[in-house]
Amino acid sequence: MTRPYLFDLILDHLPEAAHRRRAWLALLRCFTRIERELMQHFAQEYNSSLPRYDVLTALALSDNGLTMGDLATLLRVSKGNITGVVRRLKEDGLVRKVTSRKDRRVQSVTISPEGRRLWKRMHDDYDRLISELLAGRSDGQVQSLTRALERTLAAVNKPND
Repeated sequence: MTRPYLFDLILDHLPEAAHRRRAWLALLRCFTRIERELMQHFAQEYNSSLPRYDVLTALALSDNGLTMGDLATLLRVSKGNITGVVRRLKEDGLVRKVTSRKDRRVQSVTISPEGRRLWKRMHDDYDRLISELLAGRSDGQVQSLTRALERTLAAVNKPND
């Protein structure tokens, strides 16, 4: 018998009419499960992590690189978190740091050719894994879920989020 997660225990004690709480817990369970699958895959296949993938994605999709502050803002993490991730990516030859000619205090981070190749493989795996995890749903169900989640996000978003 598998051990239940906290979410399962909470659900067992919720009244059937607690629809909003049930929806929230279902969303958390899905997110947690999918995130765990991605983390395990990236660790096993690439000796990497989701934060490293996120930084590589941001850099791969930016035209001229990003400052450390812009990276932190884009990924909604602290500059301290970004500094450690970028340092390790640089040590691995996956990103480059370039000092601004206008302001020597500012450094831009760009993805290296090796980093782009790794990101492309990880990105393809990411898409494949998400497709596999949602394989039991029809395109219509996935589209309906997407619309419902986007409406929910719009309802809970605050200005400047």
